[in-house]
Amino acid sequence: MNKTITNQFGAVAALIVLLSALIAPPFAAIAQAAQIDTLSVQPQNDFVLEPGKVEVFLNPGETAVRTISVTNRINRKVRFKVVTEDFVGSRDADKPVVLLGDDKSPYSFKDNLKPDTTDFSLELGQRISIPVKITVPQDAQPGGFYASVIVSNEPDKDDPDQTVSQAVTRNKIISRLGVLFFVRVNGDANESGNVQDFRLSGPSQFLLQHGPIDFEVLFNNDGSIHLVPYGNIIVTNTVGQEVANIPINAYFSLPNSLRYRTITWDKDFLLGRYTARLHLNRGYGNIVDEREISFWVIPWKILAIFFVSVFIVLSIIYFISRKFELRRKN
Repeated sequence: MNKTITNQFGAVAALIVLLSALIAPPFAAIAQAAQIDTLSVQPQNDFVLEPGKVEVFLNPGETAVRTISVTNRINRKVRFKVVTEDFVGSRDADKPVVLLGDDKSPYSFKDNLKPDTTDFSLELGQRISIPVKITVPQDAQPGGFYASVIVSNEPDKDDPDQTVSQAVTRNKIISRLGVLFFVRVNGDANESGNVQDFRLSGPSQFLLQHGPIDFEVLFNNDGSIHLVPYGNIIVTNTVGQEVANIPINAYFSLPNSLRYRTITWDKDFLLGRYTARLHLNRGYGNIVDEREISFWVIPWKILAIFFVSVFIVLSIIYFISRKFELRRKN
């Protein structure tokens, strides 16, 4: 009888150990804690927040953890505050991201981002790694959700040596940096976007004096989820010869927004007529938009100096030849 009970107890214990081994890893991943280490840095009167962007793909009800880090490069002990805010794109092409503060967006996710800490202090050279728990609600619909983790430096109000004037001065240099979180809930979503405009940057669209040349691509995202367009620009000269193949690295475009992307052809001396052909993959369905522009590059200042120099040389030659001709006649 006792032996039977012992065997049953042993079996139950083994089952508990097995379940613990299976359950522990995900809970351990979620239960990470903020950690501080020390780096060798030079004072630069700022702090560094990394990474700039986090993108995750999850199913409804799933949880993930991503880590952000803050490095203090201010030559004193600094207190920091951590908050979450929603962000959206805009129809103003020059403002790709708009932070909403206390307001919520149609794609709100700020209540589902949980940093491990919201208040901490760092000495010069210290770096803190903060786990951020990302939880997708069970009833979440497929699509994109967007929020940011904002870190700001605050004056140390507990410092007995800090005067009122110092507090005011420090308040004037409070900085806010943010990590953008792009959370995509798996499933069918409305992916829709296209190139609205392809042009040269600057007032002149057809005649330039010199390089480098800046191209601007205006992308319109009219879907319900962020897109990641990418591609290249091929430049040919007057005779159709390819002279440049400029990559367009992948970048994000938020839902219901316009965004300009500037791509630079870093070449100084150019002369003649050029044609630039844009090939931009929309970031879904392998759909590629194509646009083409032509322009002239005429460095008239250099040409003016060249022609003036030629005129002077020819004038000198003509003067000398006339002088020798008159001597010969005499």
